[in-house]
Amino acid sequence: MTAGFWDDRYGHPNHVFGYRPNDFLKQQARLLRPGSRVLCLGDGEGRNGVWLAQQGHDVVSLDFSRVGLDKAEALAAERGVTIETWHLDLADWVDLPDPDVPWDAIVSVFVHLPQPLRGRVAATATRQSRPGAVLILEAYTPAQPALGTGGPKDPALLLTGRDVTADWEGWRLDVRLVERRIFEGMGHQGLSSVVQALGLR
Repeated sequence: MTAGFWDDRYGHPNHVFGYRPNDFLKQQARLLRPGSRVLCLGDGEGRNGVWLAQQGHDVVSLDFSRVGLDKAEALAAERGVTIETWHLDLADWVDLPDPDVPWDAIVSVFVHLPQPLRGRVAATATRQSRPGAVLILEAYTPAQPALGTGGPKDPALLLTGRDVTADWEGWRLDVRLVERRIFEGMGHQGLSSVVQALGLR
């Protein structure tokens, strides 16, 4: 799934995954301290990053789709908030210098990457996060393709609980496998198999 693929997909006039934040993120965002500096990995059209900015957080939305980030910036302006957008491939981001200010929270919602990149992204985010930072992660599991309600078809891109634990070393993790109904725009519709993780750095 290249940047061009996502540019084409996000070229739809509506937001492919809807305008509301991910349910799991919305439920768990209470764990973030006020005014947190939050990195939203693979934030696409910005539904999660913009919502976090509306809650008063300092948000960086990172994605390799310029079309998606343009829509994220437009959504932020429409809702009267500001987000910082980084137009980067995560494969390039892992090799950049660490930011001057560490992250207070990392958000990874349906970010599906091949190994070893997935592990490198987790290690980089971990290194850049301050002690006490919060991780909020949701991703599809290998059981998801049989349900046909969204997500990648390639098994190598799907996550187990063991994958999450192995990737996010240095965090105190609560990892759960859940079947739940997801209604997020046109892209995610119906009963889904997901892994959910909360982490404390």
